[in-house]
Amino acid sequence: MNAKRGTVKDSSLRAYKFPTKDFVEFCENQAVESIGEVDNYLIESWIQKRESEDIKPITVNNNVRFLRVFIKYCENTGLLEGGTYDRIRLPDVPDEERSSDETLLAHQANSILDHLSTYEYATRKHAAFALIWETGCRVSGAMSLDLEDVTSDRQGDPALRFGNRKGTGTPLKNGDKSNRLIQLSETLQGILRDYIEVHRDDVTDDYDRKPLFTTPAGRVSRQVLYKDTVAITRPCVYSGRCPAGREIESCEPAQRKKSAMSCPENVSLHPIRRGSITHHINEGWEKEILSERVDVSVEVLENHYDARTEEDELQRRKKHKRLL
Repeated sequence: MNAKRGTVKDSSLRAYKFPTKDFVEFCENQAVESIGEVDNYLIESWIQKRESEDIKPITVNNNVRFLRVFIKYCENTGLLEGGTYDRIRLPDVPDEERSSDETLLAHQANSILDHLSTYEYATRKHAAFALIWETGCRVSGAMSLDLEDVTSDRQGDPALRFGNRKGTGTPLKNGDKSNRLIQLSETLQGILRDYIEVHRDDVTDDYDRKPLFTTPAGRVSRQVLYKDTVAITRPCVYSGRCPAGREIESCEPAQRKKSAMSCPENVSLHPIRRGSITHHINEGWEKEILSERVDVSVEVLENHYDARTEEDELQRRKKHKRLL
């Protein structure tokens, strides 16, 4: 971890932290006293443990990828025997499962929004989810927003301003190139207004700025938004059913919010952005215009964020034909 600190972004550092910590705890439970005792049998045992923990295959895959980086570092520094890294099994993730796991579909997002509007209107969960879904922004972008960024354009229409403020703790991914003013719907404007008036904690951050999304301690963290998201995207919460066929009454992730991250059917933060971008494309947005709104190049948008299915493509062509 310390070797990576300063060479990768904080978000990447957090991604390295959990699997490495979990592996170390596994080794301690196996009475391993030094890194030199780690071998491929031990690593494979840990992988099989993760696979048995009822978590998504893509999560296990990512955990192993990050652990491999740690093992490679140990090899390069002479702490482990050479060749250990090369023999680590990387769990497979079927293409169709990978796509499904990584993208929130529009009908799912609409069901979540309906549920939030009914039962948790204008809470932080509702406001943050609605904002990320409508704008397609990165989570870091949502976290960076201040009260003053909920604004209007020259015509008086609702707008949202993203600003790169690296010097005061909230840099944007592409630096000053990420600065932009985007349009908001009146619906989202109303949700944000009511959230600010009723549910927002009246606090400042460490730089005396007034964050939009807050906790009693200050600006909201990625971890808090992650916990909010995995809780509200459980299908049993917003649809009353479980696609995995579990009995909701006896399912711990369904009954306990603290266990929500163990739900095999929910999604985390990035799939909301990816699903939002796909939805915008299906709605007919030109990719050049959309790329400016969501702060990503057209090439990256096409390669990594366009998750349309064949059915999506067909419906878009039919909609286009009706407009002719």
